[in-house]
Amino acid sequence: MSNKCSLCGKDRVVVKTKKEKVGSSYVFYREMSCPDSDCQKKVEKTLFNEAKKRSFIKGEQLKREEERKIRIANSLKN
Repeated sequence: MSNKCSLCGKDRVVVKTKKEKVGSSYVFYREMSCPDSDCQKKVEKTLFNEAKKRSFIKGEQLKREEERKIRIANSLKN
């Protein structure tokens, strides 16, 4: 199995493996990392920033949904 780093293209290495039983099956989790530590730090920073951005967008979406529900409730009262 080949898993290339998204930045440098080197083969990623397995850092941690976890086995979990789900029902009657086993699920294996593998944490992969770039062998170049500087490159891995850049990848982690990029992933962190993307997750933060998605979280912000989700919060804004929920806020707009609540505002829409309030507007609809107010329009039904009138």
